[in-house]
Amino acid sequence: MSTLKKDPLHQSQEESKPPLEPNSQENEKQKEKQHQNQHENQKESQSNHRPSRRSAISQETGQSENLETLAQERILIASPVRQTTPVLREFLDSLHALERTTVKTDYLFVDDNEEEAASNILREFVLQHEGTVIQADEHSSDSPDNKGLYTKDEGGHYWQDEQIWRVAGLKNRILNYARDNEYDAVFLIDSDLVLHPRTLEQLVSSGKDIVSNIFWTRWQPGAREMPQVWLQDEYALYRRGGKSSAGNEAEDEGAQTTAFLNQLRMPGCYEVGGLGACTLIRKNVLAAGVSYDQIPNVSFWGEDRHFCIRAQALGFRLFVDTHLPAYHIYRLSELPGVAAFNRRARRGEETISITLCMIVKNEEASLARCLDSVNGIADEIVIVDTGSTDRTRQIASRYTDRIVDFEWVDDFAAARNFAFDQAKSEYILWLDADDVFEAEDRAKLIALKRSLDPAVDSVTMDYNLSFTAEGKVSYSLRRNRLVRRDRQFRWIGAVHEYLAVAGNLLHSDIAVTHKKDKEYTDRNLRIYRKREQAGEEFSPRDLYYFGNELKDHGQHEDAVKYYEKFLDTGLGWVEDQIAACQKIADCEAALKRSEQEVTALFRSFAYDLPRAEICCRLGGYFADREDYRKALFWYEQATRAVRPDDPMVVLNEAAWTWMPHLQLCVCYDRMGNRAKAREHNDIALAYHPTHPSMLYNDRYFKDLEKDNVLENA
Repeated sequence: MSTLKKDPLHQSQEESKPPLEPNSQENEKQKEKQHQNQHENQKESQSNHRPSRRSAISQETGQSENLETLAQERILIASPVRQTTPVLREFLDSLHALERTTVKTDYLFVDDNEEEAASNILREFVLQHEGTVIQADEHSSDSPDNKGLYTKDEGGHYWQDEQIWRVAGLKNRILNYARDNEYDAVFLIDSDLVLHPRTLEQLVSSGKDIVSNIFWTRWQPGAREMPQVWLQDEYALYRRGGKSSAGNEAEDEGAQTTAFLNQLRMPGCYEVGGLGACTLIRKNVLAAGVSYDQIPNVSFWGEDRHFCIRAQALGFRLFVDTHLPAYHIYRLSELPGVAAFNRRARRGEETISITLCMIVKNEEASLARCLDSVNGIADEIVIVDTGSTDRTRQIASRYTDRIVDFEWVDDFAAARNFAFDQAKSEYILWLDADDVFEAEDRAKLIALKRSLDPAVDSVTMDYNLSFTAEGKVSYSLRRNRLVRRDRQFRWIGAVHEYLAVAGNLLHSDIAVTHKKDKEYTDRNLRIYRKREQAGEEFSPRDLYYFGNELKDHGQHEDAVKYYEKFLDTGLGWVEDQIAACQKIADCEAALKRSEQEVTALFRSFAYDLPRAEICCRLGGYFADREDYRKALFWYEQATRAVRPDDPMVVLNEAAWTWMPHLQLCVCYDRMGNRAKAREHNDIALAYHPTHPSMLYNDRYFKDLEKDNVLENA
């Protein structure tokens, strides 16, 4: 009995790890020579059989259409179809919209549908177009009830082995049909894809024997988008055992994978090791006998892998074209994204359009730097000025004519929402005047602008707020930074406002860098005090951020009061609840109330698993009191803490990496266990090889070792 399996791309995603090798140009000279020979033969034929001028003119008009028809390649667009009705409609609509400048197309569908409505749609489509529908079970001993188990849901697609090889048989029937009817190529495509109108012409123009059109899929909900092409084996996105171009050892698998995926985001045609699902296969490949049959001594999962191995063994190279990514409706929840994809593709836009929205006041020192960094990103810039008295407006006018006044009403959300209301582009990007995109992040965003799945509602980005002396990020958080305008997301909160976002989020590796060039003021605290005096009722989030402002201005008693009010509501983000406990501990420490300090830290455990930051803090509390046994316990807990899954959570990376090991080194040394102390210092150094404390400790242990050698000499 066969077992139920998930799509192997699901299973292999974690091990996917290479930069693509440059296209080889072999055979290009041979093709050029063949073209020249053909041209010479045509000239010789014309000189030997030259008609009179009159007959040439009389034939010219009549033959032009025939010559144009003869020049067109005959392409069979084909698909085995077992699909839901709404997805099938989108698939067929995209086939109908394909441009056919240099090709003439026919259709062949193998009807394997379970829904009668889907079968009816196929028959209606071929009645309106040149095409044929054949039944999947024609000439087959299988009964209609023995189609093999194939199910799908929001989690993914699930196959049994017999269904995979049954589909392989259906694809082989398509290849045989194309071969028998002498088509120039077959375009074999899965029925849950939506194509850009220029896809077929683009693939044909590549001149490749076998070429797939790229598409990207999240094989599991919330996972990273992955391509349907790979480099080696079953689904390796890196090359094993290779050498770099300089003759050095190949990069590690993770770096190769990143390079490969980044290259696939750039328009081009690249050689790959495996492909499928949206593939143009030329006549000479069909004549060579390629098929989707299972290779008996190969255990790879899926018929596409066996096709690719057979094609490579026959000497055919495999390519992917990334100019016009298709849209994959892998799950029904992705169906709404088709409309936006089609809007952009069919009106000829190669990228999303972006409006940058900013609110500013007296930002002459930083505004130009910010706006220079969005060159090539923003299609429209909206500057909302809340009362500048310096040269801010003059500087802004060098970049945009969309400068709008807004009377300041002590409400940041109101100002930002007003700015968003002025935007006209498909997506809205927001920045403050002292934010910038560094060169690497700017390049990443320009690439994302071209490749972004139009179903994405919001793109989150890192917000790098502070840096070490070596220039490494020491504190960063995540923000919803680029959002779809038509979702009408709104800002909430007069102070410490946030953008209320829902839907399909893409967590990018792009960062915005904050370059603060103004002194902090008590503006936010004054706004909160004014609202407090007016008797305004605060939301749980306002209570928390009011506490933050009070703490930052040294008003610790009042800060504790507002943090307690926030926690007493039982509402709010769990991360804010945990942070409130830490900040109460900070205030109690400043007020010299040590018992209340440690109580606040323990209180955080009521909201989630112990965080490394809290464990380190408790370890420090006991180490300061020379209770090293308890200190060791809490630092050890920090090394075992479980990271939160939510990428929006702000973590102190030091507490999750080197810091607890450094403190364990100190504690073990104080307790006389030098071996354990050195062990943890070595671990800390592995995380942070340049940290002065660990380097000092390393010299300390080496000196002790030398002293011991001398004593024993």
